[in-house]
Amino acid sequence: MSALTERLDRMAAQTRVAGAVGGALRRLRRAGGNVALGLIDQALLSGSAFVLTIVLANVLDISSFGQFSIAWSFSILIEAVFLRGLFDDGLPATAHRIPKSLWPQLRFGLYLSSLGVSAALGLLLVIAGSVIVAIGGNAGGLVIATGLAIPAVRLQSMFRRICYLDGRLPRAVVSSLTYCVVLVASAGLMITLKLTGAAAAMACIAISAAVAASLLLVHTGELARPHARIFRGSLRRLFRNGRWFVATSLTYWIGSIGLIPVCGLLIGLDASASLRILLLVFAPLSQFCATMFSVRLPEIAAELRAGRRRAVAAAARENALLLGSIAAAYSAMVVLFGQRILALVIHGQTYEIGTGSLALMGLAMGLDAVWLGLALPLFATGKPQRFMLSRLAGLVALCCVLPFAAQAWLVMGAVAAMVASSGASVITVVLTNQAREQA
Repeated sequence: MSALTERLDRMAAQTRVAGAVGGALRRLRRAGGNVALGLIDQALLSGSAFVLTIVLANVLDISSFGQFSIAWSFSILIEAVFLRGLFDDGLPATAHRIPKSLWPQLRFGLYLSSLGVSAALGLLLVIAGSVIVAIGGNAGGLVIATGLAIPAVRLQSMFRRICYLDGRLPRAVVSSLTYCVVLVASAGLMITLKLTGAAAAMACIAISAAVAASLLLVHTGELARPHARIFRGSLRRLFRNGRWFVATSLTYWIGSIGLIPVCGLLIGLDASASLRILLLVFAPLSQFCATMFSVRLPEIAAELRAGRRRAVAAAARENALLLGSIAAAYSAMVVLFGQRILALVIHGQTYEIGTGSLALMGLAMGLDAVWLGLALPLFATGKPQRFMLSRLAGLVALCCVLPFAAQAWLVMGAVAAMVASSGASVITVVLTNQAREQA
């Protein structure tokens, strides 16, 4: 009897897995057009970032490249964690709570408010950089260029997010293509004029983002001056949930990109540069997961708004299985061919990147993909606080492992700490989900 019971349990488990895979693939086929455009959009951005980083890794000395990597990581902290958490992540849930006839007011209000906040932050950096230049510091130009890049990148990001919300992904693709073309042209000009410094590289990003963001001027007919009540209400709802989005994204940043400046402090600028290259190798995987997240988020938000809340748990399992499987396949390819590819594209510099580091980074990114799949439905409902516990668990694991692992195994130790952080996050969210379903 026990053997028969075990066999039935195995058959049921296989049926659940097959059903989850089939459901994920059906959802992917239904969203095929948007997914394809989303992948093109993200491929343009990640491809341009990849090319720029490889160029800088070849033309800059390791110390200068490490400085650029640290400035880049802090710009990501401001844009992808703080500003995106406040304005972007809660947008689908907020937009679907108001009639679509009011969306022109929402769009205009978002452009104004996000530009105002980012411009204020950028101005502070420009002032700080000017002070550094005045006292003879070497990093002043880089700080000024970073301050100029922040509002430009924010406006482009807001334009693309609204394109995803409206289902007008061709516009996002055009914006990203514009960014890519201008970035290549400005980087080529930088090299021709022999302005190969970290500040010049950041200036290329600022110029490219500003030109790409200017495309929103073509669509001003879809904007309307917001009424004060609607404007305040939408921003209040965004900011109320935004603090949780910011906190969740911040814990993720600390455990990934945030390790670039931390490694610079604990090990040295060479380690910061090597970790930046490692993250770059896995950037296509991160961008694919971000595409699936951006495309699926408005769709799931609309479904849940329509009352189909039983789909939350099913959607979480399907997305986690899909993203986790893709991450495993990508990581296997990187472990097999990653070092050969890096040897072909990087010359004249020596970075601490071995097969062990690539394998550990693949494991960390795979766990992050699973976590993102589990988190997607709750982001769609505007309730990221339910996943904060898992990210806090990951942060605790990181803080416990990193100081010892980094000193013992340098860059490989830092990546091992990322694995511990991602693993703790996934384990915690699975346990809390099980407890919630049984309650």
